[in-house]
Amino acid sequence: MNKKFSVNLVILLALNLLIKPIYLFGVEVGVQNAVGAERYGLYYAMFNFTFLFNVLLDLGMNNYQKIKVAQHAEIGMQNMTTLLPLKLVMSGVYMIVTIIAALIIGFEAEYWFFIGWIMVNQILSTYLLLLRANLAGLQLFVRDSILSIADRLILTLGVGYLLIFGTEDFKIETFVLFQTASYIIAILFALGLLPSGSRFFKFNFSVKEARSMVRKTWPFALLILLMTAYHKLDGIMIERLSPNGLLEAGIYAQAFRILDAGNNFAFLYAGLLLPMFAKLFVDDFDSIKSLVDQAARLLIIPAGIALILILFYGDWFMKLLYVEHALEASLSLKWLMGSFVWMAVSYVYGTLITASEKMTTLNWIAFATVILNVVLNWIYIPKLGAQGAAMASFVSLGFMALSQIIFCQKRYSTLSLSWISKAILVWCATAGIATMVLFSGLKGIMAFAITVVFSAVVFSIIAFDFQQLMETLKSKNTQ
Repeated sequence: MNKKFSVNLVILLALNLLIKPIYLFGVEVGVQNAVGAERYGLYYAMFNFTFLFNVLLDLGMNNYQKIKVAQHAEIGMQNMTTLLPLKLVMSGVYMIVTIIAALIIGFEAEYWFFIGWIMVNQILSTYLLLLRANLAGLQLFVRDSILSIADRLILTLGVGYLLIFGTEDFKIETFVLFQTASYIIAILFALGLLPSGSRFFKFNFSVKEARSMVRKTWPFALLILLMTAYHKLDGIMIERLSPNGLLEAGIYAQAFRILDAGNNFAFLYAGLLLPMFAKLFVDDFDSIKSLVDQAARLLIIPAGIALILILFYGDWFMKLLYVEHALEASLSLKWLMGSFVWMAVSYVYGTLITASEKMTTLNWIAFATVILNVVLNWIYIPKLGAQGAAMASFVSLGFMALSQIIFCQKRYSTLSLSWISKAILVWCATAGIATMVLFSGLKGIMAFAITVVFSAVVFSIIAFDFQQLMETLKSKNTQ
């Protein structure tokens, strides 16, 4: 299983490294620079608002389906006869609830275009994720990896062309409409990637079957609700609580985009881990220890390296990307990249807890994290704006990550924390070379490149298992 994980992780990262950075730092940054921080801040706040109710679309179906298909493929795929019509019904419920909430809040008229179209995009996105859950559960990770970049590739080509060659001023509304088209095309592509016998599903909707399915998925749904509240409330609270809400939301979006770049890869990483953990709990429990250790080394240690790079080069990097408010955004970015380390921890240990279906504990941890985050946002945002929200994120995510580690160590006493000593060595070495480069007088791209190369070498020597890689390559060559 570790060999399979390594191979598929390399494929997943390679495909996403080809597309996601271009999309995030070319297309999204280009869109924000073209429309301005306030206009993008409006889109960003409404995206977060509509995402708050995303749990109604998912109801925990995606993670539940991924686990069940991984454990028993044929039985798991039969769930689709109920899941698809249930998701269609919940799409209607989602739209009604979102519209009512928007009316209660009293959003201005210009907000409603974004609310309406982004709701459609959220619905299309969750259907795409359900199809990807089937591919991952079937252990078809290469196909899932290809699909993970499909919508972003379409957006990169379409929006990128308009940004470079368009004759008219680019509007944020155009970006939203292109998202709709990209999701539709990606869904059709996803159906083509499914095994031939699994592309067409019979609808077998009944209230009894739907109620039974919801009872099975609701613990996963509750976790999604809590984590959605955690990740998306900050954007809305900034817009509502900060004296200059839309501008601060736009500045926060500039910083959050860098975190989002790392999170995209980490999320995909966790998507590989979940069905693998689920299968090991059934077939080979003793192998979980080594997979956890490998996952921690390959995700948490690089996340720490990214934090150190931002601490030293964050100001330079933001000035490179943005024409407005770069220094203000860099203050938030440094806290958010600290949050990224905690997120990496959760993507390993939280995913392990999810695969073991110990959802009660995970949900209590998530609930406490949300409460802590909201309280801290309420205190910090009116005084510090975007930076206050980033600080609140760092503290609350740290609480969640440490709680998950403690639970896993108590529940599975055989798990090793040997990756921590390797992490400390790599992080100290990276910070050391960054300090030396700083005092040498080098600046800009040269200083950044030297630090990155050195940190990659140190990571390879200390944290990367070359013996395992060679065994993996040999096994692939002999197949």
